Amino acid sequence: MCRTRLESAGAGASFFFSDGWKVLNDTQTQRRRRVLYIVFLAAIAAVPPLATDMYLAAMPTIATQWGVPDSHVALSLVLWFAGFSVFLLVCGPLSDKYGRRPVLLAGLILFTAATGACALATNVVQLIVFRILQGIGAAGPSAMCMAICRDRYEGPQRKHALAYIGIILGLAPMIAPMIGAALLKFAHWRAIFAVQGGLGLATLAISLRYVETATERVSGRILSLMGRYVVLMRNRRYFLTNTAMGLILGPFYGFIAFSSIVYIQIYELSNHAFSLLFGFNAAMGMLGAFVCTRVTRLVSDTVLLTVCLIGCVVGATGILAWGSWHYLAFAGGMCLFTFFCGMSRPLSNNLILEQVRHDIGSASSFIVFYQFMVGAVCMRIATASWSRPIVAFGILAVLLPTVVLAFWPVLLRLLGTMPVSSAGPELSCVAGESK
Repeated sequence: MCRTRLESAGAGASFFFSDGWKVLNDTQTQRRRRVLYIVFLAAIAAVPPLATDMYLAAMPTIATQWGVPDSHVALSLVLWFAGFSVFLLVCGPLSDKYGRRPVLLAGLILFTAATGACALATNVVQLIVFRILQGIGAAGPSAMCMAICRDRYEGPQRKHALAYIGIILGLAPMIAPMIGAALLKFAHWRAIFAVQGGLGLATLAISLRYVETATERVSGRILSLMGRYVVLMRNRRYFLTNTAMGLILGPFYGFIAFSSIVYIQIYELSNHAFSLLFGFNAAMGMLGAFVCTRVTRLVSDTVLLTVCLIGCVVGATGILAWGSWHYLAFAGGMCLFTFFCGMSRPLSNNLILEQVRHDIGSASSFIVFYQFMVGAVCMRIATASWSRPIVAFGILAVLLPTVVLAFWPVLLRLLGTMPVSSAGPELSCVAGESK
């Protein structure tokens, strides 16, 4: 009898532990899948910065080789942004009609093909045309990243997903200029586009495994679909939140254009020192996004966004007050600003996305479009011919987060009291589990 009991107990223990291992393995598999999905979203979001930052170092070389003014080669960058920005607004409604997958794959195919054509360009006109097509293709994956994130996640899970995407995405502006500079040192400038094309092809291969996440479709012809933006703008919760939160990133984009001016031209640092300071600033943005994943579990989004806005103002004030004294003072203030900007980005994007339940593709595209437009304006202001450029940039960096901080209590009150419109897709925010 004792032996029978022992055998029964052993069998029970064996079943318990085997079942426990099965549960553990299932949990690990699910966690691995979540991580891989975040990497996938970050990969498609990284297409635009890789297409721009890696190419910057090659522009003077291309101009010299073809014997054309720098301004002609610069058009390949300016018009890239033009094509990218316009087609962001096209990709959103298309994804609401046909789904995210066709828009994502078509964008990556066009991007990869155009990148290969850039590597084979024989004159500046061809390069400009192929770069425009490259920008149009990049709009697809860039717009779909946020739309897929809104489709798949809700509430806290979306915040964490956006934060982890921000961490990985922060690598792009940090390593892309270094890759471009290294390729120019050891290879022809065409190698930059060859590497971009390889990365685009790899992202396309990964995206082929993507399963459609859009659960709703809108009907209508292509031109009528653009009218969904009019409906979307009637959603005052979305419009006001996007207008306010989109301003936070402005000084960061301004710094991208202003960084070489302040470090190389004003402070006369070497290209190597510039790349280190630029990379460290990007790392601070990654750190801010990482801290967001930890702190958001302990502090409410409202409090944390308030802290981020105050932190941005403090960092910008440091630039304005001491940035003209020494390059380390400028770098310190900018790193502080970038840290809090990186921490705020997942929270602010999540807050905007919570204001919509329909036309998610259009809403996601307009978020990216608006942020790029604010960034473009700030780039133009930051690089204008100011008598005291660091002071001018400091004023810009202080002004925008201060405006958002002043409007922040009003926005919170409006979001808490504003009624839901019966006309259009204006619905209240929803918090829940992952779909």
